Amino acid sequence: MSLILILLATYLSKVEQEVLELEKNISPYVVSLRTDEGNLIMTGTIVEKNHIATVGFIEIGQTVHIEDRFGNLTAGSVIGRDPSTGIHLIKAQKEFKIPSPGGEIKQAQICYIYGNSFGSMGLIGMGFIQSPEGISFNLSAPLSPGNNGAGVFDSEGNLLGIVAGCVNRSVLPENLFRNTNNFAEVVKVNYILNTVEQIKKIGVVKRAWLGVIIENNTPLNMGVIVKEVMKDSPAELAGIKKGDIIIALNNNNIPHLERLKEMILIEEPGKTVTLKIIRDNNKMEIPVKLAEMKDAEPKSLPDFKIEKITPKKFIENKEQLKEFLAEKILHLSEELEELKEEFEKLK
Repeated sequence: MSLILILLATYLSKVEQEVLELEKNISPYVVSLRTDEGNLIMTGTIVEKNHIATVGFIEIGQTVHIEDRFGNLTAGSVIGRDPSTGIHLIKAQKEFKIPSPGGEIKQAQICYIYGNSFGSMGLIGMGFIQSPEGISFNLSAPLSPGNNGAGVFDSEGNLLGIVAGCVNRSVLPENLFRNTNNFAEVVKVNYILNTVEQIKKIGVVKRAWLGVIIENNTPLNMGVIVKEVMKDSPAELAGIKKGDIIIALNNNNIPHLERLKEMILIEEPGKTVTLKIIRDNNKMEIPVKLAEMKDAEPKSLPDFKIEKITPKKFIENKEQLKEFLAEKILHLSEELEELKEEFEKLK
C-alpha cells in the first residue's frame, strides 16, 4: 500500500511540475487589459507581434492599457471588431512574443486556460473540449469575471483559441459565490487569424455568404442536404437546388453543417469556390461566386447567445451588489450571534 502511495505522490509531483512549466511557457502570450476609466478589466491574447485579440465591452478607437505578466505597461487602441463573435483587435505600441497556433482540435482533448481572473493573472484552469466542429468549440472549465479573451492552449503550449464567453451562467450578485463548473465558448485560432488579417487589410470584417438552408447531415456524416436555396443568393445563381447533397468545398470534405459554416466564413466575399454535390445519384462540381453577408440576410453563424464574462454587470449594478453583500454580512452576523448563544448554553 505504501509503495502505491509513493508512486502516486511521485506521479502527481511530476504532473505538477509539468503544469508549472506549461504556465511559465504560455504566460508571455497573455496580457491584462484595462480601459481609461480603469474599472473594466479583461484578458487579451497575443495573436501577432503588436496585435492582441479580446472579447469585451469596448469600442473601436478606444484606448486600452496593456499589462504583461511582469507588470510592464503599454498602451493600445481598438482598431476593429468582428460582430459575429465579438472579437476585438487591439494594436499595441510595443511588440510581444507570438504563440504558435495549434493543429487539429479533437473531442475530449485536454487544454489549459490562462488569463485574468478578478484582476489577477494566472492559470485559470483546465478543461475538456466538447463539440469541436465549426469556428468555435465548448470547453468545460470554471470561469469568472475577467476571463473574456483568455488564451486556450494545448499541453504543448500551442494556442487553440480565445474565450469568447460563458454558456448558461449568470454573473448577477446572487450567483457571485457559487462555485460551479461552466462551459466556455472558445473561438478557434484559425478563425481569429482570419479576422485579424481582414481588420488589418480593410479595417472591417466581411464574411462570405452562400445562401442555403441545410436540412440535416447525411447518414455516416458524408455530406449535408440542401433544404432551401435562398432567392437571388450565390447558390441560386450558381444552380444549386433543393435536395442537393453538398459533399465537398474546394476538394475539402463536408461531413456536417458546422464544417460547411466554417469553410464559408473563412473565405473572402467575391471569391469563387467549387462545390462538389450529389444530385439524382450523380456527382457534379459547381463553381459558386460567394457574396458578402449583409446584416439583413440570414446568417450561417454559430449560436453565440452566450453571456460575456467581463464584469460589466458589476459596474452597472454597484448599488445592487452593495445591498446584496450587506444582506449577506447581516445574515452571517445573525448566525454568529445564534452560535454564541448556543455556546453559552453549553457552559
